[in-house]
Parts: sequence; C-alpha cells; structure tokens
Amino acid sequence: MIEMTLAKASPHTAFVLGNGPSLAQIDLTALSDFSTIGLNAAYRYWRTIDWRPTYYACLDEVVGLSHKDEISELIREGRIKRFLLRGNLVAVLGPLAKSRKVLNFDALRSRQPLLSPRTVTTGSHAALWLASIGFKEIVLLGIDGQYKELVDGAEHRDGIELEIVDSQQDNPNYFFDGYQQAGDRYNIPNPRPGLHVEAWHEAGLKLAQASIDVFNANPRSEVTIFQYIDVKKFLTDGSEVSPSRETIRYPAPSTSLHPWTSRSKLGRFLSKQKHWLIFVASLLGVGFVIGGHLSGWGSLPTIMLVLTFGIVFGLSALLFYTRFIVSEHLANLQAVSDGLAQRLADIERFDKTK
Repeated sequence: MIEMTLAKASPHTAFVLGNGPSLAQIDLTALSDFSTIGLNAAYRYWRTIDWRPTYYACLDEVVGLSHKDEISELIREGRIKRFLLRGNLVAVLGPLAKSRKVLNFDALRSRQPLLSPRTVTTGSHAALWLASIGFKEIVLLGIDGQYKELVDGAEHRDGIELEIVDSQQDNPNYFFDGYQQAGDRYNIPNPRPGLHVEAWHEAGLKLAQASIDVFNANPRSEVTIFQYIDVKKFLTDGSEVSPSRETIRYPAPSTSLHPWTSRSKLGRFLSKQKHWLIFVASLLGVGFVIGGHLSGWGSLPTIMLVLTFGIVFGLSALLFYTRFIVSEHLANLQAVSDGLAQRLADIERFDKTK
C-alpha cells in the first residue's frame, strides 16, 4: 500500500491568487488568516466582498498604468501591506511612491537572484517574490494558463497592446464578470505561444533550487510542474498530495563570475555612475594637459604626473564601485529585514486567531 503525503496550511504558507476561472470555486474570505497576494484588476471583485489580500502585485507595464488611479486608491486605503509594482508605474505615483508599502519590482529584481528569471509575468514573479521574503510553502489558486488571446470587445492598439472598448459579461479568461471594463488596456496574454507556461517553468526551477514547496490547487491547469492539493482539505485537516504531471529539468551548474565582478553588477554600476566617472576623468585630463604644457611632455615630472593621475582615477573608480556594491547589499538586507518582520507579524496574527 502506497503511503500518501499530507500537506496542511500553516503560518508559513502563502497563496498566489491568480485570476483564472478556477478561482471562482474558492471562498477568498476563508484565506483571511493566511498570507495572500492578489493580482492586477482583481480588486474589482475584492470590493464587492469587502476583502483584501495581504499583498498586491501588478507587473504588466501596460496594465499598471491603465489602473494607476485604482491602484493609488488601494495604497491610500491602507488595507494591503505591500505593493509590488513596475518602475514605470512607481514613477508616476507621486508622493505615494515614497510609501514603504510600495516596492519597485525592477529595482528589487536587479539585486535579488530569486527574481532573475527572464520571462516576467505577474503570477510567476509574485510567487518568486513571496519566496524572496521568506515563505517556504506557496499554493497557486486560479493559475489556469488557459487564455483566449483576443476576447470579444477588445481591439488592437500599438504593438501587442489591446484595449477593451465594449465591456463584456462573459470573459473566459477570468473568474468573475466585469474583470475587464471599457477603457482597460493590457498586453496580449501570450505574445509568443506558451509564454505564461514558460514563465512558470522558469520560476519553478528557481523555487525548486531554493527548496520552496509549491502546490497547484487546479489539477486541470496548464501549469503542470507542481504537485496538486485539494485546497479545501488543505485549509482544514490536510490534503493528500498528488504528483505533478511534468518533471522540472535542472540546467548545468552555473559558471557565473564572482558577485563583486559579475557582468550585471558592472553594467548597473557603469550605467549609474558614468557621470561621476566622466567628471573625474575630465578633471584629471585637464590637469594632465596643463601639466604637460608647463613641464614638457617628455619630462620626468610629466611622466610622474601621468602615473599619479592614473592611480587617482583608478582609486576613485574603485571607491565609487565599493560604495555602489555596499549600497546594493544594504538595500537588499533592508528588503530581507522588512520581509522577515512581515513574516513574524503574520505568524503572530495567525497564532492569535487559532
């Protein structure tokens, strides 16, 4: 007889609330004692049941700007603890962008290895972000991966962008009527075939390497690399765990450079500090030209001056780079600290309700 593994929700569990049709079977209020992250335009449904998730994410640059006013209102009302948003939206939030609740995904991604997968979707990177702040068990709800690319009432705009021009009641992509409304802009769900499923494959690999347990509550989902559970049993007495339909494939070991000299860090450093470096180089260059004219280009003083300028420039560049690396590490430690503090608060809240 095969012994089945049981899994049960705990304070260490977080739920990713995808917006696929299968989420209609879930009573969101039953998740109120747990950490949840809601996505994109689902706030329209949350308002009808007077409920909010713990966290919110919107990582589509077109969707974020299209819902800027409503997202701003969610921030102001204060019921959601953290907002994971793209940089282009953060840039136009005004004073709200300074809130500790608002996290710039693009800035976090540059220094958080768990967020590095190339294909970005709101659902997959919401799961990765939960893992980055310390959650060890993640459950996917409403992650169906079955999209109708062009729904009734939508028209093409620039590139892969679409706009809803006629609100439709029967939208097969989402779990409630009215998820999309006239004026909403968004990108084609899969601008290349299988993009969302591909994103989950990339995220699943990172999560597996980080020893994060991930369960999908929809056995008919196109995302097939995670084990399956019955979420209603998972929330009460525990659910039997069914195997995934597909195995995660591990890549060859990484041969990346030392973190202090990685190409990504050097690239960000040169991009952010280029003005200072150009200023220092120009200042030293002017001094070199003046010294050459005064002392003669082939003289010993000029040669010494060249060596001195080279050493000064090198030390200046090293100082700037050291400061840059330290600031990145401090920012990363602050993000981890905030995540741990939030986790402790969630665990205390959970204990008080039990």
